[in-house]
Amino acid sequence: MIAGEVRPSDCAARYGGEEFVVILPETNALGAVRMAERIRLAIEQQAWLLRPITTSIGVATYRNQDVAQLVQQADAALYRAKQAGRNCVIFSE
Repeated sequence: MIAGEVRPSDCAARYGGEEFVVILPETNALGAVRMAERIRLAIEQQAWLLRPITTSIGVATYRNQDVAQLVQQADAALYRAKQAGRNCVIFSE
Protein backbone atom coordinates (compact mmCIF):
# COMPACT_ATOMS: atom_id res chain seq x y z
CA MET A 1 0.00 0.00 0.00
CA ILE A 2 2.77 2.47 0.86
CA ALA A 3 4.67 1.52 -2.28
CA GLY A 4 1.59 2.41 -4.32
CA GLU A 5 1.68 6.00 -3.05
CA VAL A 6 5.35 6.82 -3.62
CA ARG A 7 7.11 7.89 -6.81
CA PRO A 8 9.52 5.65 -8.74
CA SER A 9 12.47 7.68 -7.37
CA ASP A 10 11.38 7.09 -3.74
CA CYS A 11 12.20 4.11 -1.56
CA ALA A 12 9.69 2.51 0.83
CA ALA A 13 10.81 -0.29 3.14
CA ARG A 14 9.89 -2.04 6.35
CA TYR A 15 12.11 -0.72 9.13
CA GLY A 16 11.11 -3.17 11.85
CA GLY A 17 8.01 -4.54 13.49
CA GLU A 18 5.17 -2.25 12.48
CA GLU A 19 7.48 0.58 11.40
CA PHE A 20 8.27 1.63 7.86
CA VAL A 21 10.59 4.19 6.32
CA VAL A 22 10.07 6.17 3.14
CA ILE A 23 13.04 7.97 1.61
CA LEU A 24 12.04 10.86 -0.63
CA PRO A 25 15.10 12.15 -2.50
CA GLU A 26 15.07 15.77 -3.61
CA THR A 27 11.91 16.48 -1.60
CA ASN A 28 11.57 19.46 0.72
CA ALA A 29 9.83 19.37 4.12
CA LEU A 30 6.45 20.44 2.74
CA GLY A 31 6.60 17.77 0.02
CA ALA A 32 7.53 15.13 2.59
CA VAL A 33 4.63 16.09 4.86
CA ARG A 34 2.24 16.02 1.90
CA MET A 35 3.46 12.55 0.90
CA ALA A 36 3.11 11.33 4.48
CA GLU A 37 -0.46 12.63 4.57
CA ARG A 38 -1.24 10.83 1.28
CA ILE A 39 0.08 7.59 2.77
CA ARG A 40 -1.88 8.14 6.00
CA LEU A 41 -5.11 8.71 4.09
CA ALA A 42 -4.55 5.68 1.84
CA ILE A 43 -4.18 3.46 4.90
CA GLU A 44 -7.17 5.01 6.67
CA GLN A 45 -9.43 4.69 3.60
CA GLN A 46 -8.51 1.08 2.83
CA ALA A 47 -11.34 -1.44 3.37
CA TRP A 48 -9.65 -3.59 6.04
CA LEU A 49 -11.06 -7.03 6.78
CA LEU A 50 -11.37 -7.05 10.57
CA ARG A 51 -11.34 -3.43 11.68
CA PRO A 52 -10.26 0.04 10.58
CA ILE A 53 -6.50 0.65 10.64
CA THR A 54 -4.84 4.04 11.00
CA THR A 55 -1.25 5.20 11.13
CA SER A 56 0.87 7.75 12.93
CA ILE A 57 3.72 9.23 10.91
CA GLY A 58 6.82 11.15 11.92
CA VAL A 59 8.59 13.18 9.23
CA ALA A 60 12.18 14.42 9.32
CA THR A 61 14.34 15.99 6.63
CA TYR A 62 18.04 15.50 6.01
CA ARG A 63 20.11 18.54 7.00
CA ASN A 64 23.68 17.22 6.86
CA GLN A 65 23.25 15.22 10.08
CA ASP A 66 24.25 11.58 10.29
CA VAL A 67 21.68 8.91 9.49
CA ALA A 68 21.25 7.91 13.14
CA GLN A 69 20.25 11.49 14.04
CA LEU A 70 17.83 11.64 11.10
CA VAL A 71 16.14 8.41 12.21
CA GLN A 72 16.04 9.67 15.80
CA GLN A 73 14.30 12.87 14.68
CA ALA A 74 11.72 10.94 12.66
CA ASP A 75 11.17 8.55 15.57
CA ALA A 76 10.65 11.44 18.01
CA ALA A 77 8.10 12.97 15.62
CA LEU A 78 6.37 9.58 15.34
CA TYR A 79 5.97 9.36 19.12
CA ARG A 80 4.65 12.94 19.22
CA ALA A 81 2.07 11.88 16.60
CA LYS A 82 1.02 8.97 18.82
CA GLN A 83 0.76 11.26 21.84
CA ALA A 84 -1.33 13.71 19.78
CA GLY A 85 -4.06 11.10 19.43
CA ARG A 86 -2.68 8.92 16.64
CA ASN A 87 -3.69 8.86 12.97
CA CYS A 88 -1.77 12.03 12.14
CA VAL A 89 1.45 13.33 10.62
CA ILE A 90 3.98 15.29 12.72
CA PHE A 91 7.03 17.05 11.29
CA SER A 92 10.26 17.12 13.28
CA GLU A 93 11.30 20.77 13.56
